[in-house]
Amino acid sequence: MTDEDTDERDELEVQFQTAMEGLQRAVMRLFRDSDIHPHVMVLALARVTGEVGAGTALAEEQDPEELLADLAGVVRQAGREFRDELQAEAMPTAGSA
Repeated sequence: MTDEDTDERDELEVQFQTAMEGLQRAVMRLFRDSDIHPHVMVLALARVTGEVGAGTALAEEQDPEELLADLAGVVRQAGREFRDELQAEAMPTAGSA
């Protein structure tokens, strides 16, 4: 990997973190400031994610089905990792029981 490749990867990681944090803040604001049921919020997020994904694929002349399959995998993995983190936090640490 060249320095240029590393720089580009680092820049994409910064963009990813910035986008993710902004989206998390927006969603948390919606939860806080509205009466939208959490399950409805999750379904709306999934719908918007699918629409943005399909639109992006079409704009980049890619197969939307491939991108949507990738999205499904990312959502599944992120959900499992978050669940595992929450379960690990809920478990008592050794010696504290």
